[in-house]
Order: sequence, then C-alpha cells, then structure tokens
Amino acid sequence: MKQQPHSSRRLLVLFVTVTIVPAACLAWVGWRMVERDRALEGQRAQEKRDQAADLAAAALQKILAEAEERLTTFSTAPSVQGDSLRDGQALVAFGDGGLLGHAGTALPYYPAVTTPSPPGSARFSIPDELEFRKNDLTGALRALDEAANSKDPAVRGEALLRMARAHRKLGNTAKALEDFAELAKLDVLRVSGSPAGLRAAQGRALIYEALERRDDLHREAAKLCDDLENGRWTLLRAEFEFSYEQARQWLARSSQPRQPIRTERLALAEAAGSLWSEWQTRGRQEPNPRGRRTFRSGDVSVLLLTRSSPERLSALLISPRFLESAWLEELHSAGKSREVDFALTDAEGRPVLGRPDAPLSMQSLRPASSTQLPWTVHAIGNNKRFGPPDVSGRTRLLLAGIAMMGVLVLAGGYFINRAVLREVTVARLQSDFVAAVSHEFRTPLTTVRQLSEMLARGRVSSDERRQQFYETLLRESERLHRLVEGLLNFGRMEAGQLQYQFEAIDPGKFVQDVVTEFQREVSGLGYLIELHGNGALHPIRADRESLARVFWNLLDNAVKYSPDQRRVWVDVSEAGQRLMICVRDQGLGIPAAEQKEIFGKFVRGAASKSASIRGTGVGLAMARQIVVAHGGDISVESEPGRGSVFTVLLPVAEI
Repeated sequence: MKQQPHSSRRLLVLFVTVTIVPAACLAWVGWRMVERDRALEGQRAQEKRDQAADLAAAALQKILAEAEERLTTFSTAPSVQGDSLRDGQALVAFGDGGLLGHAGTALPYYPAVTTPSPPGSARFSIPDELEFRKNDLTGALRALDEAANSKDPAVRGEALLRMARAHRKLGNTAKALEDFAELAKLDVLRVSGSPAGLRAAQGRALIYEALERRDDLHREAAKLCDDLENGRWTLLRAEFEFSYEQARQWLARSSQPRQPIRTERLALAEAAGSLWSEWQTRGRQEPNPRGRRTFRSGDVSVLLLTRSSPERLSALLISPRFLESAWLEELHSAGKSREVDFALTDAEGRPVLGRPDAPLSMQSLRPASSTQLPWTVHAIGNNKRFGPPDVSGRTRLLLAGIAMMGVLVLAGGYFINRAVLREVTVARLQSDFVAAVSHEFRTPLTTVRQLSEMLARGRVSSDERRQQFYETLLRESERLHRLVEGLLNFGRMEAGQLQYQFEAIDPGKFVQDVVTEFQREVSGLGYLIELHGNGALHPIRADRESLARVFWNLLDNAVKYSPDQRRVWVDVSEAGQRLMICVRDQGLGIPAAEQKEIFGKFVRGAASKSASIRGTGVGLAMARQIVVAHGGDISVESEPGRGSVFTVLLPVAEI
C-alpha cells in the first residue's frame, strides 16, 4: 500500500515517454510540412495575383478605349450612341449657350442649360393685367381661351399655366387640376423658364397641400422626387435643389420622409459642373483636345474623359457603378473574379472601387505610372480573413495520416495507462478486501476460541453464565456462516454459476419475515426496525433466499452506519407495475461522489473507513447483481449527516 504513489508516478513517466514524446515529434513534423506547403502555396497565389492584376489592367484599358471611341463619335454627333450606354455613364456636350446634348445616365442638374425664348410678352399682357391689376380672374380666363387652343406648344403651355393659376385662386381646384394635367403633357417644354412637367407637378402638390389630401400629396411628391433624381428634366443646380427640397418637405408633411438623393448621381453632376467651369475659364484659351482625369466628390470618384475645342466641350462621365458592372463582368467572364478580388485606388490612395484594405502581402499592385490608367489596380487574395494560404490537398492527406497516427498513439497510451491503473486499483481493492475479510473473520473466531476454551476448562462459574456463552457461540457461529455463505455466493455470481429458484412470493409477508428475523438480531443493540406498508400487494416472482440476502444486507448497513440513531424504517408500496421497497436511516450518509461507486465490488465508502465500521465491500455489489437478475433496479439517495434511502424496484408477477 505504501508503494502506490511511487507506482503512479512511474506509470505517469511511462505514459509521457510512450505517448507524449512521439506525439510531439509527429506534431513537429506536421508543422514543418505545413509551413513548407504554405510557402509554396503562397508563391503560387502570388503568381496567380500577378496574372490577375495584368489581366485586370488590360481589361480596364480595353473598356476605356471603347469609352473614348464612343466619346469621339458623340462629340461629332451628340444624338448618336445614347441608348447603348450602361448605367453609370453620362455623355454631355456644351457650347457657348450651355448644354448642347446629353446621353446615357441623365444627371439631376447641369451647370448650364440652353433655354428657348418665351412667347412675346404682348400676347399675354391683357390676361396678366386682368389677373394682377384688376383682379378680374374670370375675365383673365376668357382672354386665355384662344391661347390655350394654340397650335404653338410654347404659347399653349404659357396659357395653361396662367389658367391653372387663375382657377386655383377662384377655388375651382378640380378645373385647376385639369389644367395642370394638360400642362404635364408638354413635359420637357420650358414654360416661364421651367419644364412644363415640373411646373404641373409642383402645382398639383400645392393644391393637395392646401386641401390636406395627404395620400395624394405623398404620391405626387414621391413621383416628383423620383423624376428629379432620375434627371427627367434638364435643370440648373439651383432649380433642382429648390424643387427637390420642396418635394422632400411635402413628403415630410405626409409623415413619410425620403432619404437624400444617391451621392453617385450628384457626383456625376458636380463633375460636369467642374468641367464646365474649367472650360469657361481656361479651356477656350488653352484647349486640350483629349483629356483623362478623375474628379472626387465625397467618397465617390468619377472618371472624366473629355474632347474640347474653343467652340465645344464633350465629356464622358464614368461612375464606379459602371466600372463595377463592366470591368468586373469582363474579369468574371475570364474566370478571374472567382479566385481574386479586385479594387481600384486613385492617385492619393483613396478607394475608388472595392476594398483594398488587405495586407500588402496579399495584394499585387499595378500603379498608374506603369499602366497609364487613372487608378492603381489591386488584385487581392480572396481569403476574407486575409490569413495565410491554405495547404494543398497532398499535404492535407499527409497531415491527416500524421494526425491519425498521433491519435492512435495517444489513444493507445491512454487506454494502456487506464488499464494499468485499473489493475492497480483492483489490486488495491482486493488487498483491502482481504484485510477486511480477515478482520471480519478474526473477531468472531477470537470470541469462539475464548468462550470454547473457558467452557472446555471449566472456568464458567454458573449454569446461567454457561448458557449465555452457548448463545454467544451460536450467534457468532451464525455470523461466520453468513459471512462464508455471502462470500461463496458472491464468488458464484462472479463466475456466473449461481442458480436462482424463482417462485411466487407475497412481498408483504416476505419483507415482514426478513424484518422480524433481523429485529431479533439487533434488538440486543437497542435498534428498532419500523415496517410500513400500503395494504394488499401483488405477488412477485423471486428467489426467496437471494432476495432475503439483499434486504438483510441493506438493513445491516443501515444499522452499522447509524451509530447515533437507533431507528430504521422500511416502506413497502407499489409504483405502477413495480414493487418498491425503501430502507431508510438517519445515519452518516453517503457523499454524492461515492453514491455510484458503492455498488462496485470491494468498494467501501470513506465514512466506513474513518469510523472503523466493519465490512467486506461486497454486500451492495452482490445486492445489485441479485436485484438485476430479478429484472429490477436498486438506487440510493443520500446526504452526508442526514442519512440514506436505498430503494429496490421489482416487477410484479403477471396474473
């Protein structure tokens, strides 16, 4: 027993030597293989990124060449090629008077707009005098009838605008809405300096606002915002901003506010304004026939391709949206966008497209100085975590083999160590069992020997005392007999040779007999066994002798482990189709950690050792085997210092 700690240390050293050291060597070999494979994979990935970067730069050059060709055609004939442009491209042409033409993505506003001359003021002098000076709105409407039916759209538009205004002042909103509907049909025609469609939409919204028709106001204002954002009309910046803010205020009043306009369209419009201003100040004196540069508006970078002369400025404005659709689509068709992510940055390193925030070790760069492009091209490894490259399939297979070998080594060492420890534990338990059995035999044998010697040599003084000695000899002999029979039966159970003789038993009478017999055994020690039942019980099929040994053992344990509480309770009842017998005491109790172990062979709890309570450690193990052989179950509920409850569940016999 004293050599046990030393043996455990030797086993631990053996386990480390046999398992941990080889496993560590295998892990080192695997790590070296992974590092080497990652270096090779990193080199291959770099080559792929370099190829992808070259392909991306070539694709961009091709796209820009096509765009410049389209701009050249547009600069000579502004009405051509408008329908073939993708979203994110805007063609504009300016002359001395302002905007000459536009195509592609319509801008929300333009820096300069050519406006036609309005009809002569004399034509509407009489209606205007009746409306504003004489406040004769009815007369003004009669004076406008002829102009409203004019075949000249400009004249008709001016008349419809004045008639709608007069009807609104008179409170005839239905007629005013009809006039605005007719005016809206003229759409882009400028009336009183603004597009007729814009005037009509604003007029209808004012009427809905005055009448508190919230749904109509929301619908009209939302459509007006959409039209302004999509560049339906050719507007100046001030006109656009006023109209757009007015429409947003109407939406806010209808409890459905609108988000601000998309910054990309505004960036295109600002880029056009920057070109116009530069051409007005310097371009005519220092013409630059061909130009390619970028314009930054907030977070949006716009590419400007220009063709200019002292008489005309033509430009193609390209937003990141077009680059994303055209450039990435070109790369996707080449199969590169699946392997590599792409991004663009401008001369200041600000992102134009994509997210070039990966480490430089994961990127291949093509600067603008070498590609003659307006941006730096980034080809980025598409590992989203930007971690080290993955290992190859061959290395994965080798690592799997190494890992399997490591697992086998560790598992083998673990199970060997566990088996050896189990054998050491069993040897210790057997040693404890032999010591306990020796102690159990020594006590009654010593008593029998002493009393027999006294009786044989005639040292007993009276017949009464002699009778007491005989009874003690009988009791100790029965104790030895039970101990020997219990050990022999346990040995038969372990060998699988114990034969059970099942018969129908009345459980109430059976438990009563066991309790009565055990009560006679412990009555001299001052213990009281209380039996409680719930009336008639169904019979069970059991081996009477074996089952009696189970309850005798449970009662004996209850008495031994209750030195201060001399009362034990036995409850017999039925739970469904099973008989339930509980043996309860208020003794030392069993810790939770030991409650599963005490049913193992040779196991004795810590309380029995500390309190020097006799026992062999096979009673509960034998009880469990007998109960299981009867198709039942045995369990314990206990709390240290508050006693234990052992419960036996047995199936009732079928009737």
